Amino acid sequence: MLAALWLALAATPAHADAPDNWKFSLDGYYRVRGHAFWDLYEGQAAAGTYMTHRVRLQPQLNFEDRAKFFMQVDALDGAVFGDNMSQASTALFAGDPSNTGIDGIEGSAITVRRAWTEFKVPVGLFRVGRQASSWGMGLLANDGNGFDDTFGENKYGSTYDRVLFATRPITVGTTVANMINPKNKVQDIPLIAAFGVDRLVEDPLIQYYGYTCDPTETTDDPRCGASDDHGYTLERDPTRRNDTWWVDTQDDVYEMVYVLVYRGEGLKFSESITGDLTAGVYVVNRKQAETQSDVLIVDGYVKEAIANTYAEAEVLTIQGDTHAITLASSDPEDPLAKKAAIWGYVVRAGYQDPQLSLIMEHGYASGDDKPTDENFTGRPLHPDHNVGLLFYEEIMSRVTANSWGDGAKGLWSNGGVYNSRYIFPNVRFRPIPNLEVLGGFMMAWPDKPDGSRILCKEGDDVECVTYSATSDYLAWEGDLAVKHKWADHINVTVEGGFAHVTDRIPLRTTGLQFETDADGHDFGDFWTVQSRVAYEF
Repeated sequence: MLAALWLALAATPAHADAPDNWKFSLDGYYRVRGHAFWDLYEGQAAAGTYMTHRVRLQPQLNFEDRAKFFMQVDALDGAVFGDNMSQASTALFAGDPSNTGIDGIEGSAITVRRAWTEFKVPVGLFRVGRQASSWGMGLLANDGNGFDDTFGENKYGSTYDRVLFATRPITVGTTVANMINPKNKVQDIPLIAAFGVDRLVEDPLIQYYGYTCDPTETTDDPRCGASDDHGYTLERDPTRRNDTWWVDTQDDVYEMVYVLVYRGEGLKFSESITGDLTAGVYVVNRKQAETQSDVLIVDGYVKEAIANTYAEAEVLTIQGDTHAITLASSDPEDPLAKKAAIWGYVVRAGYQDPQLSLIMEHGYASGDDKPTDENFTGRPLHPDHNVGLLFYEEIMSRVTANSWGDGAKGLWSNGGVYNSRYIFPNVRFRPIPNLEVLGGFMMAWPDKPDGSRILCKEGDDVECVTYSATSDYLAWEGDLAVKHKWADHINVTVEGGFAHVTDRIPLRTTGLQFETDADGHDFGDFWTVQSRVAYEF
């Protein structure tokens, strides 16, 4: 979002008397990604392999750089190579593969994922529609576009129905000042301010525990029927919607978005040193009346690239009150009351030049050792902020999905950094143009073990029923990759990783492969080799 807004605002507007100038462009890619895993699931005797498709088309219609229309269309997104949903009576003669994902569910062959328009006005730019949202390093809002991860690949992406206005307030002021007094030129300052409104959801069709029917009151509300058993176990589905569901604003989730960012490019720090500096803050106020939710999100970001030095940091916090989280607490008077106090950050720093990059990365996602109390302190970082190939992406993703279950999908990690802190030093070497060799080492430690997804050890500063773990850390992982760009359009990547997971993780109860050491403690060693071939245009 930041880069796109900057480019749009920096572009010179066309003159009012310019002739019609329609331009059509098409960006996107087709990619195939292959996965092979060894010893991932308990009892797995051979390598488990699968491959997936994705076609991403991003057409753009541009009128004189003043009014633009964008779309993002995904086809065969995540469809598994060769699967046909067992539709053939004789598998040996099967053909016509389906659009089945790795979860075994057949999806839509084509999805219009995003569509929006943006247009310039004299003092800024409007963007309206279903659009991507990205900020900083993508810990909170991540558009999921491109192949920008050190290892792994984007799968999700943040999308919002949004109305956004962005402007360069000092630019507008200096323009007016220079028009009034052309002889005394006022210097511009590269500052962007943006304000947006998101409408996120209306009547969410998921299991919800926050609505209570009054048995003494007669009502036409479809959420209250003949049974007195409503309370906190109401299953919401389309049949419970009445004809005027769209009028009900109590269950709508809105958020106000505020952005202020400075982006200096080509700054001169001395006679021989120039560089870039970006710093800003992204603030979101999210509300829902029905669940008495009022949450404030503050996300700060800074990045510098001066000479051959590089540093980047993002820190976020989520604070507020809600009754929307489907975890009943121990308070009988107000069992759904939660006070959010969530933190996360990532810091990167190092050396980089056209041939070599040496980067140290450290990150953190706060955990919650007591999910059933009144404090809600655990939330993973965005799953498209990839750290390695195995531990977070595969192991913790499966552990959290298994332990939380389908009734609490919003609490799954989906591959994001979860309830831990980590270090991730990595190196990138470019021996020749269009060829990169990468290596990385990741090590993770628990934040707040909860005894379920992360097991407790004697000496942990938490209260657990049992203290069965012995290790201080969660896992370590090593990753390698080779990336090559061929014929300007073909993107080829081969990458692999090995992860050692300690007895902090309940491998035995989540169906993952495990071994037992001489002292009776479980651990797991996991391998993967993955590849990507993509045509980018």
